[in-house]
Amino acid sequence: MLRMEGASRSVSIGILGIVAERASYSTRRERRPDQPRRCGSSGMCGMLRHPPRMLDPALSPTRLVHPSDRPPVVIAAPERPSRLRNARAVAKLAALAAKLLLRKWFGRGSPRAAGVLLRSTFEDLGGLWIKTGQLLSLRIDLLPAAVCDELARLQDRNVGFPPEEARRIVEEELGGPIDRVFDEFGTVPFAVQSISQVHRARLRREQCYVAVKVQQPYVAELFARDLALIGRVVRAIAFLRFRRHMRWDFALDELREVTAQELNFQYEASAIRRMRRRLRGQKMYVPKVFRRYGTKRVIVTEFIHAALMSDVIMLARSDPARVTGWLAANNISPSLVARRLIDSIFRQILEHNLYHGDLSPAHIVLLRDSRVALIDFTMTTFTEREFLEKYRLFVKALAGRDYAKAADMCLMLCASLPNLDMEEVKEQLVRSLRQWATRTLVKELPYREKSIDNATIDVVDVLSRYGCTMDWGWLRIRRALVTLDLSLERLYPDVNYTRLLQKYFDEAERRRLRALVGPALVQRTIGGYMTALDIQDRLNEYTMFQGTLVRRHAQVFQGATNKVAALFVAMVSQLTLAAVVVGALAFVVLLEQRYPAQMRPLMGPQLARLADSAPQLDGPLWGLVFVVLAYVYVVLRNLTRRLRQKDIRPHERVAAV
Repeated sequence: MLRMEGASRSVSIGILGIVAERASYSTRRERRPDQPRRCGSSGMCGMLRHPPRMLDPALSPTRLVHPSDRPPVVIAAPERPSRLRNARAVAKLAALAAKLLLRKWFGRGSPRAAGVLLRSTFEDLGGLWIKTGQLLSLRIDLLPAAVCDELARLQDRNVGFPPEEARRIVEEELGGPIDRVFDEFGTVPFAVQSISQVHRARLRREQCYVAVKVQQPYVAELFARDLALIGRVVRAIAFLRFRRHMRWDFALDELREVTAQELNFQYEASAIRRMRRRLRGQKMYVPKVFRRYGTKRVIVTEFIHAALMSDVIMLARSDPARVTGWLAANNISPSLVARRLIDSIFRQILEHNLYHGDLSPAHIVLLRDSRVALIDFTMTTFTEREFLEKYRLFVKALAGRDYAKAADMCLMLCASLPNLDMEEVKEQLVRSLRQWATRTLVKELPYREKSIDNATIDVVDVLSRYGCTMDWGWLRIRRALVTLDLSLERLYPDVNYTRLLQKYFDEAERRRLRALVGPALVQRTIGGYMTALDIQDRLNEYTMFQGTLVRRHAQVFQGATNKVAALFVAMVSQLTLAAVVVGALAFVVLLEQRYPAQMRPLMGPQLARLADSAPQLDGPLWGLVFVVLAYVYVVLRNLTRRLRQKDIRPHERVAAV
């Protein structure tokens, strides 16, 4: 029986038009290959109601939630961002900093309270600040867990804009009247997101229903202003050297990349096409995207009649019997759906290196026969190949219960390591991973204590205590897994991840073998070839460990040379200061020798004794003394500046040229 207690419905409904009702499809028969097309009066040939490569209507489930049961979409006229927006944002950020400092000084600065303040401030600011908070929530290695939990709850206020404005944008993007492309166009959006809204429409040429996603007016200008201010804040934080290990510049680069992809729908259209090809044959469906009608601000996708996972979770809290009956009527097994989702996400990450980065319940659609469709590919991303291979070995070590090897891979996955004895860190990691593996065997424990994300949190907690910084690639993967957990903990609370991962890697090896030697030879050659594959994996691991070992030694050597350089800089700085002091004293002695009556009363006894012991020099010799002192000062100053100057990286040198 499906457990849904304590579920929370996601606010977002998804990029595609997913409604929880079964469509009344046309009874028009499919045209035979030899049957001619019928053309309408407009001269355009009427094609099939359900063109090839679209979802089979037989997979659409029965209605679960009536459209009238959904809350109405709030509509408001769009407004251009105010010129005072950044000024108000600075004032709110200053107030936030003051509150946090006061709470810390008076002993009331708990992480939970700080997280609540951060979340409320980012929600008030809106716009790109919501994305910023969501990115910061991933840094469980640098921020307290309570703060990350609060930031992860950030939700933008999804308010739609008038339908006539949406029609104007569509006509502007498509370069003509909307009736030239669509037979029907919904007057009211059925889904609203942070930067867009979705209308149901029907294509005139293809004669099928689609979801038209339209970007909100002025959102690009809003994000540009917010990003400029966030960049200034990041530079100020870096200048103040506040928590330098957080690598603020990398966070800013990540935010720029996410913003650029969200504002250009062509990135999403490309991701949909690629994911559609890769997920074919995995019992996972990706809706068709119509490229001819796509632009930077408009994307047209197949309209699917199905049930959102978020609707299932919401209804299970109030009427679990109804959900159980609906699942049985549509031949949906919750545990089978969960296993398919887990297998798919690891195939996306480890085999395709192209994965859905936001698998929240609002982006998972349940079809008949335990089939699944995925929607909203805005956060589709990939990982660097070297990092991905390390992560694959980490997960494989978990599946094989080789926790010492998994601990080694954790250290290799870090962006930076301190100059410490890593054996103690490794022992703590092994202990933490063993405890997680033990929890996966206890069915009575809640899902969250057995999930992959729980193992990640335990690992990051150990690494952060020793000053190790996580790579952004790991955090991107964690976002995909933690959003998927919201559905898995309801679908499959008794999950055993160790067993599922072992099964996944067994199937992955069979797929590799099938691709290399063909299906007919798999059974006859599997024994010897699996040995060959194991040898290949071991060689890859050895090469990777050797390369990483060299880099780690280089980092240690660089750290040691940096310390020597810092000591030398300090010595040269002291010599520079000494040259300045000697020059000042020489100038005082010169004045005393030239004007003894005026200078003697102003000098203390120590300066007077120094002046008496100094030799009597004429003007040219004093000039030579000052020239030598000035030369020494310039040389020492240039040497200090040269030692403090960072090496120019190759790409910076090319840019400078």
